[in-house]
Amino acid sequence: MEEIMKILGEIKPLIEKEIERHLPKEGIPQVLFDGCWKYIEYGGKRFRPALVALACETLGGKKEDTIPAGAALEIAHTFLLIHDDIEDFSEIRRGKPCLHKIYGIPHAVNMGDYLMMKVYDVLLSGKRVWGLEKTIKILELFNEMLLITGEGQAMEIEQREKDLSEATMDWYERMSLKKTGYYSGGTPCAIGAVIADGSEEEIETLKKFGFAIGVAFQIQDDILNVTMSVEEEKVAPGTAGGGVGKDFAGDIKEGKRTLLIVHAFQHANEDEKRRMRELVGKKNITLEEKKEVIEIMKRHGSIDFARDYAKRIVKEAVENLKRSIPENDGRKKLEALARFLIERKF
Repeated sequence: MEEIMKILGEIKPLIEKEIERHLPKEGIPQVLFDGCWKYIEYGGKRFRPALVALACETLGGKKEDTIPAGAALEIAHTFLLIHDDIEDFSEIRRGKPCLHKIYGIPHAVNMGDYLMMKVYDVLLSGKRVWGLEKTIKILELFNEMLLITGEGQAMEIEQREKDLSEATMDWYERMSLKKTGYYSGGTPCAIGAVIADGSEEEIETLKKFGFAIGVAFQIQDDILNVTMSVEEEKVAPGTAGGGVGKDFAGDIKEGKRTLLIVHAFQHANEDEKRRMRELVGKKNITLEEKKEVIEIMKRHGSIDFARDYAKRIVKEAVENLKRSIPENDGRKKLEALARFLIERKF
């Protein structure tokens, strides 16, 4: 844990400096730049840039060459969060008001769109470090990531409009790979491999490793959303008392078909299913009603199931990485980061 916090702490200022090179804090209109920096200044783990750097180091590349890609990933993460918060009707992000609650939906949508284009601005600047061929390959990976993430988001939104019984394990695995597997793991690892001049086989190996990490990271987020106290939830991540900076059990209110919800509903009795249908996605749900859904999860072992599922896919991913890539300092750090992401409490 200490080693990983050190890695994340070292990369954070480098990434933020690179972001500021492309995204000034002052400009016209000032409201745009204030808004674009809000989520960045709210904090965050910066684990995606760390994945790029460690994947690159694993194949003998230089971590400093990954900074433009890491900055672009953080900007992409920011605009996806802005749009996600609007689509989910969320109110809190990283312990503070969501952007659309501060500036209104029109401004927030525009800020997200502006940041989306900034991603390409940062990536194109990387040509000075990577050369044209690598830059094109990295742009292709980013484009693939954003398209597939959009498909995953659409799958999740569509499912909220359907009966809970239609959210199967098969559906969950396909949706989570698209929605978080690419942008929270697969693509960062693949980009790091490209920057390090990895072979196609090495790029694919690290990409698959990242897929598992991205999905497991999201599962741990979903577990924390229903297991932390109300007070802890609203504390910004990485701060004293470190929470996750979201509404307690907000996933239940938003009607998200998380792994915990899918598993609980599949194992619930008819009375419990009826109650889950009434409460999951209820906009004015009370704290007691949220706890009622969580009790159903606990009765059927859904939290433990989700935790074990995340541990299993990470274990399998690490074992495959060990079989495919010789041991070195970068690989050991990458394995440690994978374990950290499913053991963290923020």
